[in-house]
Amino acid sequence: MKLLKKFGVSILTATMLTVSAFGFSSNAYAATSCKKIIKPNVTYKYDIDGDGDKDTIKVFKSKDKVLLKVNKCVKTVIYDCGSNCSYNVKIYDLNKNDKSSEIIVYYSDDDSYCTRILKFKDNTCKLNVSYNDAQLSSYTSKNGIVTFTEYDCGRYNKFAKAIGDFGCYSKVKVNGYKLSNQYTANTISAVKDNKYIANQNLTAYTSTNSSQKAFTIKKNQPVHVYALYQNGNKRYIKVKNNAGKYGYVKIGASLIFTKDSCIWAR
Repeated sequence: MKLLKKFGVSILTATMLTVSAFGFSSNAYAATSCKKIIKPNVTYKYDIDGDGDKDTIKVFKSKDKVLLKVNKCVKTVIYDCGSNCSYNVKIYDLNKNDKSSEIIVYYSDDDSYCTRILKFKDNTCKLNVSYNDAQLSSYTSKNGIVTFTEYDCGRYNKFAKAIGDFGCYSKVKVNGYKLSNQYTANTISAVKDNKYIANQNLTAYTSTNSSQKAFTIKKNQPVHVYALYQNGNKRYIKVKNNAGKYGYVKIGASLIFTKDSCIWAR
């Protein structure tokens, strides 16, 4: 079961609205207004590469696959879209400075969902990246920063071994035909509000790049988890103790909190 379902959040995939159980309003996707909605089996004309010529765009289904055709280039965007599958396809301008647009495919079924970002130039797909267990939450077009609401089967999935199930706001920078994953993801309110109990003595550092100790979390003491940091194999959680101090705890592949104090939603 998804963490969002555990906490009573309903995903309305047709309109991509999210209710307020995780701290954002039911019209949060107003911040993700798109340039055009691409309906299945309809051919659209839109300049997505900024060259002044309108490109031909069409989404259609072939057996259980969903295909996206841009000019002469055809890409499979959903490989198994059965009767329980819901999806939508939209054109966005995530970074107004790079003079090109993005096509975003959102897919959901009973057990999984993901967001795929594609970019094309003429007859070539220059970018095709899928973010599992993630939904587009917002974006800032002046710098190309995109925020996803992501859960523990997404790209921060290795944190689940240390803290249990979670949700976070992961960030990606879109610049031209490149995506740059940002290192820090703030946790959703359900995680921030949870009281995690240390199952061992833990050292909290002043930053992810420092060996200076901020404070010690003693066994059986509570903390709140405010953010996740991931840079390659380097992983930290940002915590807040009862004294209101913040610090960064390095995590590995084993649980650092008591099992009963963690969130288990799947």
